[in-house]
Amino acid sequence: MDKVLINEAIARLSNALALMSNREIDKEAIRTLTAGIIPDEKHKLLIDVGIAQNDKAKIMHGIVGALSHYEAEKEKIFQK
Repeated sequence: MDKVLINEAIARLSNALALMSNREIDKEAIRTLTAGIIPDEKHKLLIDVGIAQNDKAKIMHGIVGALSHYEAEKEKIFQK
């Protein structure tokens, strides 16, 4: 995976996570920021269900899981 793409995904997911500190969930912004970058179905489903249920914990779980994936990929690249 390309370093630029990893850094972009990390930035978008970090922004999505920052939005979670707002009182109301900005569902459209979360969808836009996470579109096309969630690495697996489990975390995508957590975000989708969290948005549908207005459940911040599920959304955050999905975002943090995806962030963890990209941080691990970034470490692999920098270790080479």
